[in-house]
Amino acid sequence: MEEREVRARLKELGLNEYEVRAYLTLLKNGPLTAGELATLSKVPQPRIYDVVRTLMAKGFITTTPGRPMRVIPLSPEKVVEAIRRRYNERLEELKGELERIYTPHREVGSVTVIKSRITFEEHLEEAIENARHHISIALPIGLLARVGEELRKKKAEKVVVHLFVYGSGEVPPVANEIRTREVPDPILVIQDRETGIYLPYEALGSGSSLHGYGLIIRDNHLLFMLDRYFYHALWPTGKVVYREERKLELPKEYIHIRDLVDDIRDFGLKGARVEVFGKFTRSKVPVHIKGRVVDFFESEGRVISNITVETDEGQRYVIGGWNASLEDVEAERIILLG
Repeated sequence: MEEREVRARLKELGLNEYEVRAYLTLLKNGPLTAGELATLSKVPQPRIYDVVRTLMAKGFITTTPGRPMRVIPLSPEKVVEAIRRRYNERLEELKGELERIYTPHREVGSVTVIKSRITFEEHLEEAIENARHHISIALPIGLLARVGEELRKKKAEKVVVHLFVYGSGEVPPVANEIRTREVPDPILVIQDRETGIYLPYEALGSGSSLHGYGLIIRDNHLLFMLDRYFYHALWPTGKVVYREERKLELPKEYIHIRDLVDDIRDFGLKGARVEVFGKFTRSKVPVHIKGRVVDFFESEGRVISNITVETDEGQRYVIGGWNASLEDVEAERIILLG
């Protein structure tokens, strides 16, 4: 690090130009009288005693008694440790005071309002990185270049990726299924059943600020509504430009029952064994069921999907998906065992 950068760092810590000159002069030359220090540091003689007093108060130097007084630099280790301790104390004081006056007016329940493009992109990348089972994402083709490679990696990790792209141009096969259309709609992300992102298309614009605001959603009911919008209002309007040939490797885990029903139907798996983790729809009591699939159902438009499972003891349960209300059990996770 060059000396000019050292000087800049010392000023960041609260030293003025004369104090920086004096302290560095002492480090280079060792103890000096006030007159010697003024001469070598080029601090004006009338100012030198003020500089010495402020450097002592800030913990950079000490002085010897007697005449002539000698000014002694404290070791950098002691100086830095004292600064760190004072800085941490002040940060804690500031944190406490900020928390006392803070009113969370930008958050509503489990919804966070964002106004910064940088913040939006950070949440977008974080949602993709955190995906463990499934991610549904709709975005303009210009934004795909930023996250396309991460989507490809998630697909390679067996995360189900459904991608809807606004705009024209070649779209690389970074998802299990890709649909496109020219006319844009909101930018959407649903990561597992944990995080959602909603951003009006017009809000993206250019620059570091959004032209409007976006929402980061971690509320189960709102995420369910976002998922319904994605698959029942947006997804059917797109043109399929890529669909990966499905291969079934068991055991396979599902968080969306519609995907399980697809596999049971397409691979002829009626009678296969499954393990269900969820809760009873009426009592909300957690339940863990093992058994065989004896039936499955899918309504027109796939609004309702369910399976019927018979346990080894002969009990039958109708298993629904996210926010199920008509079935016996709302499944949070289903493992298809084969």
